[in-house]
Amino acid sequence: MLECPCGQTMMLGPVEELAGDQLWGIWTCPDCGIRIGGEGTPKDFDRLIEAIIWTDEAQYQVDRLPPYAQPFVREEVGAFSRQQQHGVVTHARMIAAQNKGVVAWSPEAEARLANVPAAVRAMAKVELERTAIDRSLPEVTVPLMEELKARYFGLAAGRT
Repeated sequence: MLECPCGQTMMLGPVEELAGDQLWGIWTCPDCGIRIGGEGTPKDFDRLIEAIIWTDEAQYQVDRLPPYAQPFVREEVGAFSRQQQHGVVTHARMIAAQNKGVVAWSPEAEARLANVPAAVRAMAKVELERTAIDRSLPEVTVPLMEELKARYFGLAAGRT
């Protein structure tokens, strides 16, 4: 929650999903009209808002559904968001809600995981899924695997 210098609580307007897991939003004071823009991750935005806000992309995805399905999806995603203490609903968080918080695996990533030595496979799977959930990613992909491999083992992507 942001407070304007005039003492009013600022309201978050439209939230746009940027490249990666970044968001852009504009807070406006309902009293004096001052506007402040900010960029951050969904977790950053979660801490700054009280009510659930839908990004433009998430709203667009709901609007594309048949009219009879829209209220059910909004209710399901809203309940999941409240349970997870998410203040902002992104497209990735919509997918996570529909998957009940379970992270999917791309076929390429599953094949790659099978090549990980058995002694570390379970730990790698847990860490990959945890990272995907933390970033509100709908699935574990090969680029995510490469990123974590580089971070934990100091190996650049594409090298073995």
